[in-house]
Amino acid sequence: MKFKLNWSVAAIGLAFAGTAMAQDMVVKIGHVGPTSGAIAHLGKDNENGARMAIDELNAKGVTIGGKKVKFELLAEDDAGDPKQGTAAAQKLVDSKVNGVVGHL
Repeated sequence: MKFKLNWSVAAIGLAFAGTAMAQDMVVKIGHVGPTSGAIAHLGKDNENGARMAIDELNAKGVTIGGKKVKFELLAEDDAGDPKQGTAAAQKLVDSKVNGVVGHL
């Protein structure tokens, strides 16, 4: 799972890197899951996995087009509720994320 997640995050970053070609190349990856409520343990585990994958990529010093890339995780809590999930998704759209891991 860890290997798949690393490649998934890297693929998302590479696929959307063209939108992050500013002076400091930042690739924003969103995560949405229930980090509160009855199944918060599942959402937190999922978020921690995404965070670990991003930390590993940042530690490797990934470059795209000769520019160093910094991956950032933007995490949102949907509490396992569809209405909150919609609001969380909209927050990520408004933040102009390049990709999303989730919804759980």
